[in-house]
Order: sequence, then C-alpha cells, then structure tokens
Amino acid sequence: MLSNMLKFIILHLLLLFILADTASSQNVSVILPLNKTISWENKELYSDFFNLNSTSTLQVDFAYLNKNVSYIIFQVHSHLYNITLYNNTYTTGSYVSGSNLGMYSSVKPKLDTFFIYNPNLINLRLFISVFGYGVADPIPGGCNMEFLLPISPFMQTKYTKDYVLVDAAAAKDISDTTCNSMDKAYVLFYQLYLPERHYDADNYFDGLRKMMTIEAITEFGEYIPQSGDRLRRMLSAYPGTGAVYVAIAFSASNTSSYSVYVPTTSYACAPLDDDGCEILDDSLSQLICASLIFFGLFVCYFGHRFFKTEMFLIGLLSGAIITYILITLIADLDRPALLGASVLSGMCFGAIWLSFWWFYGMPLFTVLLSTLNVGFLFSAIIYFGLPGGLLALQSDLNFWTLFISVMLLTSLLLVSMTFLSNILCCAILGAYATIYPMDYYFGSNLKYIIINTLRRATVPQFNKAVLSPPFEWRDALMTLLWLALAITGFLFQHFHNRGRPPFPPPPRSVRPRMPGSTYYGSSVTTGRRYGVVIRPTVARVQTERTPLLA
Repeated sequence: MLSNMLKFIILHLLLLFILADTASSQNVSVILPLNKTISWENKELYSDFFNLNSTSTLQVDFAYLNKNVSYIIFQVHSHLYNITLYNNTYTTGSYVSGSNLGMYSSVKPKLDTFFIYNPNLINLRLFISVFGYGVADPIPGGCNMEFLLPISPFMQTKYTKDYVLVDAAAAKDISDTTCNSMDKAYVLFYQLYLPERHYDADNYFDGLRKMMTIEAITEFGEYIPQSGDRLRRMLSAYPGTGAVYVAIAFSASNTSSYSVYVPTTSYACAPLDDDGCEILDDSLSQLICASLIFFGLFVCYFGHRFFKTEMFLIGLLSGAIITYILITLIADLDRPALLGASVLSGMCFGAIWLSFWWFYGMPLFTVLLSTLNVGFLFSAIIYFGLPGGLLALQSDLNFWTLFISVMLLTSLLLVSMTFLSNILCCAILGAYATIYPMDYYFGSNLKYIIINTLRRATVPQFNKAVLSPPFEWRDALMTLLWLALAITGFLFQHFHNRGRPPFPPPPRSVRPRMPGSTYYGSSVTTGRRYGVVIRPTVARVQTERTPLLA
C-alpha cells in the first residue's frame, strides 16, 4: 500500500514538472494588423511589446495590409540577450541571431511568416515593429555583399576597448535592380547616447524608439560624418555609456524616397559579465587613480608653495605620459605592466627635472614644463570637442602639427609671466587630476579628454574615429567642479603667496650668487656702487622640513 502511494506521488510530481516545462517553453502565434496610415515622416505600421518564454518560439503573421505598401521591414529587439529571427524555414541564409534584428519581405506574392526564437533560459521582453515602404523607396541592405542574409536591413556593431565599428549593407535603389552602381542610393548614419551607466530595459527601449522614424531621428539623433568607408563608421568607445545607431538610405534621384535601417545598440562593454563594464579592472590602476585625488588637491592648492615637490610631480606626469605612448607603440604589454613601467620612468624623469632646479634655479626654464602640460591639456580639449569628419585632420602630419602648435603657443603665452603662470598651471592641472578619478567612479566622460589623445597616438587607424563625446548632466557637473577647483586653487595660492618672493632659492647653485636675488634665503650685500653705500640687508629666512617640500 505504501509503495503504491509513493509511486503515485512520484508520477504526480513528474507530471507537474512536465506540464511546467511545457508551459515555460510553449510556442505562441500572433497575427499583426498592418492597416495603419503612414506618412512621409513616420512609416511605422505596427509596434508593441511581447513577452517570450525561455526556449520558446513566437510565430508572427500579418493581416489587413496597407495598400500603399510595396514591402515591409520587420524588426525585433531584445535587451542584452540574443534571440534568433527566421522566416518560413530555419535554414542557412534564412535566419539571423542578435539583439537588434530585422528582415525584409515583399508583399508579392504574399508576406513572409516570421519566427522569433528565444534560446535563453530566461523569459524575455521583446519590442516588435513593422515599417512599410512604397515601390520608389530604396531597400535597406538590398545590395548586401557581406552579411548573412541576401537582403540585410539590419546593422552590425563591433567594439574594442578603444573604438566601436558600425556597419550597414548597401541599399538598393529602384533604378538599379542589379546593384551595378553604388551611387544610386546613399546612406547617412546617426547616433543617440543613452543615459550614462544605466543598463535598464526602459532606457534601452526608449532610446530605440527615438531612432526608428525619420521624424524622431532628426529630432533626437546626432549625425555621424563619414571618415572612411561610406558604409562603416568608426567611433571612439565610451564603455558604460550606451548608444543607439541607425542609418537612413536615400534615393540619389529622388531625395523624398528613403528607408530606415533597423537600429542597433552598443554599450562598448558587456553588462551581463561580472565587472564587464569596469574600466579599472586591476589593482594598480585603481591605486594610481585613487592617489590622483590627493596629488591633485595638493598641486591645486599648495603646488607653488612647495615648489620643488611641484617640479617633481610635473616631471613625473610628463615622463609617465611619454613613456606610456612609447611603450605602447613598440611593445604589447598588459595594462598593469604598462602603467608600472610608465610610473617608474615618470619618477626618474621627475627626479631629473627636479635636479635642474636643484642646481641651476632658473624659474623661466623650470616653469616651461608646467606650461607645456597645460598646453597639452588645452590641445586635447580642442581635439575632444572638434566635430568629426574633418578630412584634413585624418592625416597624422596635419593633426600632430596643429596639436603641437597649439600646445607651444599656449606655453609661450603663459611662460612670459612665470609667477602667475606657475600658479595658474598648478590650479588647472591639479584640478583636472582631482576630478579624473572622480570621473571614473561617477560615470562621466571628461577622462576621455586625455584618453582620446592617447588613443590617437597609439591605436592604429584611430585617425578615422569620430569622437563625438556624450555630454550629459554628469559631465556638466564634473566640468563645473573642475572650474570651481581651478578658480579657488588659483585665488588661494595667489593670496597665500602675497608679499613673498615669487620663487624659492635652489638648494645648491653652481651659478655665482647675484645681488638683489628674488629667491627666498639670506643674502648680505655691502659695498659702494655709483657713489651710494649699500647697507647690509637680511632677507627673511625660509625654513623647510625636508629638501623636497619647499
């Protein structure tokens, strides 16, 4: 009796498991009405959200088709997880996998039936949209020669830690049925940034919906200029900041005829992976980044007061940047080793630069490096904010000539006022060093002022990249903080050094001591000159606790 009862319970549980598994992976069929009126600005026939269970398939058919439509672009989007889209048969060349998918179907002889398969072990929320176009509109991806499907209206994105590549297949114009000419239709690219460090589905789908109609694209999108291949765009990567990319195909003979590709997205990182969007993923990088806050505040508010320390830190910064660029160009090291070598070389360079002041004490020569660093930062800001697509600057000779010219001009304008310029350089560089690590942890993008310049110097083909940096409320807040730190740092140091000689004496000088020196220290001068007796004068003695902190 007990054994029969046990068998009954086991069979009952097994039946419940089978029913639950069947319910979770059940296939669903829907019929979408396509009788919505379309206009030139908005050619969307249908759009809605659907929930698709794990390992399930959604079959999509259509009814009540608008009579003015010659073909449709069926598209489906998922957030983060890949899905598979195919029509009628699941064979090679008839399906595509990804998170932003689309297919073409002509109304003659009849519209295709589409199937959406969710291979993941979780349920997905999908956004499905159907667009209808007339006989005169170009077919997006109709002259495809690279993608899997014969007609590929979707786009593809690839990313590295430095850049994002966005590709689209060539469009097919009605006047070029055999795709013999690539000039019958032209393609324009646009992008829209999503909120920084937000990976939720609502922001994702909201951004996609803003980049589906030409009316919304022109309102919210930012044009991406051509900088190389006309069907590829290379953009600087900003990991953690999502972006939506879309292309519009126009007929060269009739600009009122157009079609919109299926938009695609990229975070330039992997949000599903642990620390997949962490930029500082090693201990040394985190340590160096955190230490910049303290060094930056010190230089911003006390740099000129402790002049020899400032000289060492400015030399360290310059040496580290130069070493980083040189090592990256000649060797392939991982980031911890590269940063470690750069810091060690920077310390050596800082000690060498300090020794010039230690022995010679020439303010004009010593302040020159600080002004060059500010000039470098100013040139990097100009590069950061320049519009993309400037063909003249794709030439490395033109770019670096202009970059160095701006850097030298800025340095020459500042170095003529050694005392004030040194305080100003300390305030600007110290303020930027302070906000640099804060920018990492806050999720804004001002750090890429320097990073993009280093990419231009070290990453192959980065001269073709369009920077187009995002500037959202986090970036505006960090910019205001940078300005506030620089202004208060300059005023504090200027007030703190009021009434003092502009520069301290070098600890050891190989030059003859000059009477009337403006350095800190004691000097006694006696004698007769031009009939005037010069009485001994004793300047205030400036003490220092260590040889460096002065």
